[in-house]
Amino acid sequence: MSAEENKKIARIYHDLKQEDVEQILSPDFIGRHPTGYSWDRESHKNFVTNDLTDTIHEQLAEGDWVATRFTRTGMVGANPIHIEAVHFKRFRDGKVAEVLEYFDSKQVPWFNPSPRQA
Repeated sequence: MSAEENKKIARIYHDLKQEDVEQILSPDFIGRHPTGYSWDRESHKNFVTNDLTDTIHEQLAEGDWVATRFTRTGMVGANPIHIEAVHFKRFRDGKVAEVLEYFDSKQVPWFNPSPRQA
């Protein structure tokens, strides 16, 4: 896939719908956060919600990687969220195989993930 095609799929990821999960995430997809928290394709299906909006500010692509800087706003349960974040997405065979997520957890004081093996 070209860098532009990968960037297009990365944009779909930031407006993810239930029906998109299996189309754009590889079966062995893994998402990672520096806290040790991780998520897989199946848990992504449970997270997909219309209560969050990602606004993409920049995207850069090189090889199998796409970097996306974005703002996420909305609600997670009863908690409001407004964060600036960066994703590094690795692609394989036209699908997202891995996401490395970085944001300042001080922007979401209630965010206290426990490490989980996906």
